[in-house]
Amino acid sequence: MREDLLEFLGWRGFAAQGFDSAEAFNTAHARQAFELVLLDIGLPGFSGLELAQQLQAMPQVPGIVMLTAFCSDEDRVAGLALGADAYLVKGASLQVIEATCHSVLRRLGTRTDMQRPAPPTATIETLPDTRRDEWVIYLTSWQLGMPNGERLKLTHQETLMLRRLMQQPGTAVSRSELLADLGKPETLSNLRNLDNSASRLRRKVLAGCARELPLRPSYGQGYTFAGTGRVDQA
Repeated sequence: MREDLLEFLGWRGFAAQGFDSAEAFNTAHARQAFELVLLDIGLPGFSGLELAQQLQAMPQVPGIVMLTAFCSDEDRVAGLALGADAYLVKGASLQVIEATCHSVLRRLGTRTDMQRPAPPTATIETLPDTRRDEWVIYLTSWQLGMPNGERLKLTHQETLMLRRLMQQPGTAVSRSELLADLGKPETLSNLRNLDNSASRLRRKVLAGCARELPLRPSYGQGYTFAGTGRVDQA
């Protein structure tokens, strides 16, 4: 979930970093100042509530947005009482998280008019042949047909992953389902390998046709193919 959120925030123009514990964050925070902290409560070591209290004692207090699975009224009151500027529960959409971050930064008087890349669907080019925007997965040859007309050689895992995603365009497919298609158990190692494979694939496609593969992480869910694609058995 952290990696999904980092990727989304980076795509939306934030210079985002992720940490797996309050201690790791403090080490980085000693070297550089952060304007906003998205904070989980259930951290290893000391909790997010303790970290929020610690941040409040600093000369320059960053904005604090709690993003946690703790959802009772008592949890919300405790988080807000310890200095959180906003309190979100895990499962909030990426758009709500982004809007909350901007809202908090605006209230703090922080510059938020950063230049951000437009979402992939923000600009639609009218083409005489709509197939020019189509991605094709060729199962037999393990190749990806790209909109520039070229084909890119894939690994077997990349082929199976894209096949499943292209069969359900616009729909989030969970990591569990993708691993099941690959015949792999849902272990932490396999989940990380799947994420690494998706990242490598995007970089490979970008290098191959100077165009982003519309493979999007779906926060807390898995991956979504957000383009026009089809599966070819040839």
